[in-house]
Amino acid sequence: MKKAIFAILIVIMAVTKTYAGWYECFSYKGKIDKYPISLSFQIKEGYFGEKKKKDFNLIGVYKYDNHNNPIRLEGVIDFKKNKILLYEISNEKYTATFEFEFSKEKCVGVWTNLSTNQHLSLQLTNTSILIDQIEENEFKDIEILQASSLIEFYFIGIYSKKSNHDKAQMDKLKIIHKKDNTVFQTIDFSRIKTLTGNIRTIIFDNVEITDNKKKELIVWNDVGRMGGYLTITFNAKTNKFKLDPNPIIDGPN
Repeated sequence: MKKAIFAILIVIMAVTKTYAGWYECFSYKGKIDKYPISLSFQIKEGYFGEKKKKDFNLIGVYKYDNHNNPIRLEGVIDFKKNKILLYEISNEKYTATFEFEFSKEKCVGVWTNLSTNQHLSLQLTNTSILIDQIEENEFKDIEILQASSLIEFYFIGIYSKKSNHDKAQMDKLKIIHKKDNTVFQTIDFSRIKTLTGNIRTIIFDNVEITDNKKKELIVWNDVGRMGGYLTITFNAKTNKFKLDPNPIIDGPN
């Protein structure tokens, strides 16, 4: 009996020791032809359940920096050929593709409009790499564009990870004007006891809009057994967003 209990403890310790986060993300600045863009993607094997997407292993988001409406991406990285194919998604349909050779520094490729078959040059320069799957990795001030946005504002999460910590966390959330890219407000999560911005499998989905008209949103938080969220509301009188510091548990405690 003691041997059996000891064996179980060894397994638990091994699982605990090898556990780490699930984010492997690459962010870039660049241009489609003459149009400046920001683009990020996350490598995630086995995320897609559909048969037609069995080889898909990339999820991403990008925006035109003069318009700032985040656009979702999904696709494939071929590790043998070091090639990336990303599909732009609009209204649940593929509207364009990005094809380029993967690099942690500079990428050159082609953007194609799938409706007109128009081809435009693509140039990308890496701005950051976020990998929390290795316990020893540490980083700070990594900006991650969030896929959800309000009519007036878009969001960038500021991430960090300390060495020997098993997950990245969102330290702050920048709320940025779409019209001119100026920061309207920064929400600070440093006083929240549980880690923020690391619950959703896809890092770009850690902010969700709950009411676009009222400018209400949630940010996922590592509270309880299954995780939960923090609520951010907008006060029209003060013209400020307000964070409720008490996370709400989503699911069983």
